Amino acid sequence: MKKVSVVIPAYNKADLTVKTIESVLNQTYPNIEIIVVDDGSTDSTKIKLSLFANKIRYVYKENGGACSARNLGIQLAEGEYIALLDCDDLYLPQKIELCIDYLKKHPDFGFVHTAAYFIDGKSRILRTFSHYKSRRVGWIAKSLLFRNFICNSTVIVRKACFEKVGFFNEKIFTPADWDMWLKLAEKYKVGYIDIPLTSYRISESYILEHIEQAKREEVIVLEAAFQRNSELKLGFKNKVFSNLYQRHAVSYLLVGNFKKTKQELVLSIQENKLNIITILLLVYFAIAPRSLQFLAKKKVYHNFNLFCLFKKIN
Repeated sequence: MKKVSVVIPAYNKADLTVKTIESVLNQTYPNIEIIVVDDGSTDSTKIKLSLFANKIRYVYKENGGACSARNLGIQLAEGEYIALLDCDDLYLPQKIELCIDYLKKHPDFGFVHTAAYFIDGKSRILRTFSHYKSRRVGWIAKSLLFRNFICNSTVIVRKACFEKVGFFNEKIFTPADWDMWLKLAEKYKVGYIDIPLTSYRISESYILEHIEQAKREEVIVLEAAFQRNSELKLGFKNKVFSNLYQRHAVSYLLVGNFKKTKQELVLSIQENKLNIITILLLVYFAIAPRSLQFLAKKKVYHNFNLFCLFKKIN
């Protein structure tokens, strides 16, 4: 069987990282190497991972962010396939076996992702993540421009794909995974397995505390994507950016910044005057902003459009 390299960037989550590694060691697929890149942890990560001395490849580096840790792990990997797993997420036992079987049956696909369980800090299941947009397979780059519907720790990629598209952009943080999926999806078909094979831990929202940064970095990702795909029409680009402003309007709404909420909704309509959802949001906001805020908070865990608000700090 072809070797699979599981790359785990770790940072100051010693106990959770141990559980993550144990979930990989419990896989039904036999030929696996585990590469843990410690991104400058100051807790007991190094000590606790010494328990796995002969079972993992532990690499320590100065803190440079999750993307730099992933990139180092990818470069060190010996496997034909790269599995990307955050240090607080978990694999279900058949995760790697089923994903590799899928890629073997679809040799022209570059990577595969799956459904997932969203779990809390105590590993209790909150809900199953299986959205209709995620179930699209094949050439999905255009639909992926509207939002990231690929759950990060569910992805397994052919290593050769990174040789063609390059590594993660270390200059951005919040949308770095989205940026990578876009670059891969532009060159390769994308597969999907509608079975929860990863438990994805929901933590405090970094994006809600850094909305301006998130928006700025997402603009960078989209502008780069449209530069790479100059054949895409201006009208399509307007729709994509209208959707971007709409999503960040909801972010501002959730934190109670009503002034910025209105500004983002107006920007969304300026980009696409036929964006019905934005128009309805703006009307509702003008009539009852706090009521709309309440509804948005109630929908956070149930509305996929708001899934991006719960990225994790790695």
